[in-house]
Amino acid sequence: MAVTTGTVEAPQPGRYNVPGPPPRPRSQLVGTGFAVAAGAMAVAGALGHYMARRHASGIDPGHEWIAGHSVPNPQLVYALITLLVSVVTAHWALWASGRGERGHTWVGMALTLVMGFAFFNMVMFSLNRMEIEIGSGEWATLAFAVTGLSLFIVMVGMFYLGLMTLRSLGGSVGRDRSTPLGSAVFFWDFAVLAWAATWYVVYVVK
Repeated sequence: MAVTTGTVEAPQPGRYNVPGPPPRPRSQLVGTGFAVAAGAMAVAGALGHYMARRHASGIDPGHEWIAGHSVPNPQLVYALITLLVSVVTAHWALWASGRGERGHTWVGMALTLVMGFAFFNMVMFSLNRMEIEIGSGEWATLAFAVTGLSLFIVMVGMFYLGLMTLRSLGGSVGRDRSTPLGSAVFFWDFAVLAWAATWYVVYVVK
């Protein structure tokens, strides 16, 4: 007859499936989505009003409608290309963050912010060359308003990216901890798209 000693076997590490931490809520991503939706409606409304006034004027674009202003197309194209490249670096940073590679994350975000500042420099240079003044004409007033709206969205996107970069410095990287940075990159994609639409409607189609 076998006799049991009453000894309980101690659990061994890795033998049992220990549940991991609960999934992080995506409230920030949802909130960013609502902000993107609101911004998209604002940009669409501004561009729609611009085009409505343009078609109602019945004036040949490039002559009386723009009131003799010369659009520096090369500089504005370079500014758009700079923003498009910044989208690549932002997604590179997000990809690196998901893999827990902090160094690549910080370099990618730094490059994105530098390109954002370069974009502003080129746009401000272009606007100064055009000498747009509010009240000098309907085109100048509408162009200034629509351009200002898009630039404001880009500024908010840069501020958002900067905050999430500082958060990543505190250790918010990894597959389950990159949602805040992903939210900022999502907004940055929208900001670049908003500027691209503004550039095409106001400075290409005129």
